[in-house]
Amino acid sequence: MSLLTDRDEADLSGGRSRPGVAWGLNALGIAIVGFWFVRNGVLLHHPAWVWVLGAVALAAWAVREFGRSPRLLVVAGIVMIAAGSATVVATDSLMIVPVIVGIVRVGADLRVPIWTAAVAAVASIVVIATFATLEHASVQFVLGTSGGLLLGILIGFSRRQFRIAAVRARQAEQDQQRAELLADRQRASRDIHDVLAHSLGGLVLQLDAVEALLEAGRVEDATKRAGEARTLAADGLAEARRAVHALRDDRDDRDDRDDRDRDELDATTTPPVTDAPEPPRASRPPVTHGTGLTALLDAHRSFGGVVVVQGDTDLTALDAAHRGAVVQVVREALSNARRHAPGRPVSLSVIRDGDAVDVVVANPLADGGHGLLGMRERFDELGSGATVEAERSDGEFVVAMHLPVDVLATADEDSA
Repeated sequence: MSLLTDRDEADLSGGRSRPGVAWGLNALGIAIVGFWFVRNGVLLHHPAWVWVLGAVALAAWAVREFGRSPRLLVVAGIVMIAAGSATVVATDSLMIVPVIVGIVRVGADLRVPIWTAAVAAVASIVVIATFATLEHASVQFVLGTSGGLLLGILIGFSRRQFRIAAVRARQAEQDQQRAELLADRQRASRDIHDVLAHSLGGLVLQLDAVEALLEAGRVEDATKRAGEARTLAADGLAEARRAVHALRDDRDDRDDRDDRDRDELDATTTPPVTDAPEPPRASRPPVTHGTGLTALLDAHRSFGGVVVVQGDTDLTALDAAHRGAVVQVVREALSNARRHAPGRPVSLSVIRDGDAVDVVVANPLADGGHGLLGMRERFDELGSGATVEAERSDGEFVVAMHLPVDVLATADEDSA
């Protein structure tokens, strides 16, 4: 099975991407061998068949170096070996050059099996030995040419391994790009789910309240609730748009970073050192109104929910990435509580325990779903050992988070 795609064949085997110096050296080699072949042929009065086979070998060499068709290149390499081998003895080993070059090219070509070059070299040795016997050439002559062919096999194998490594590196890069794209889509899907669960769930509660207030004749209160519902819908729409465009933004960011990397490689001076690299989108804190969990708790209360809070809801002991993950998970937990346990009190505890922070959200009843998977995925992306667990316990549904303390934030607190 070939390791090459169509693009790999064109780039690695078709010669299209080879540097200009390689073209020049091969053209020079063909010209030199061709000159000495003609000169010696005239002086030594080569028979017609030597002229024909020598010309065929040189023409095949030219086609092999400057041709475009992948299949034609393989055929040209084999012709170089066959025609050149038949004229090695008659030309006093001059035509061993295209034979060795052909073996190198065939051995390095990833479209043909690895043993092809070795078989071609053995067949060439047999042909050379046969003509050497007919022309009464020495054994040393045959051994010398055989050593040259062995060297061609080794060079071809070495180049083949280099090309295989290049193809695998490209495939690994493509696999990484596909994995990043799938991860981006997964994050976008999770963010949209969070937005819909929070915004639409709250919007339903607000509209239910508006309907109840209108039935009770409290038009002013209903109007206020309708305004809050409109604000909630606008915020949810903005969050959804950000999630939808996240994949495009991430791709643009990666393209910009690739351009900067290329510029740095071409620069003649040392690039400036930045304080810290830009965090990937998975670790960036989401855009939220208010500080820490305050905005979510206020929104939950405005929907008629009850929250009992204990601890620092600003999450000052956590860095921005972990704080953002906690906010998203708490948002999902509060949305679940409103859907599955409306009107029931929710407890939120933020507990500092040495070098870690535990955040626990509990409500009387809840069911599992896509949101729980999204919670775990979000924490896995942090890559810091932070964990989140969601399970039933004593008639309650408990979401428990365990996160490492931000060392820099702790140092700032101690110095203050």
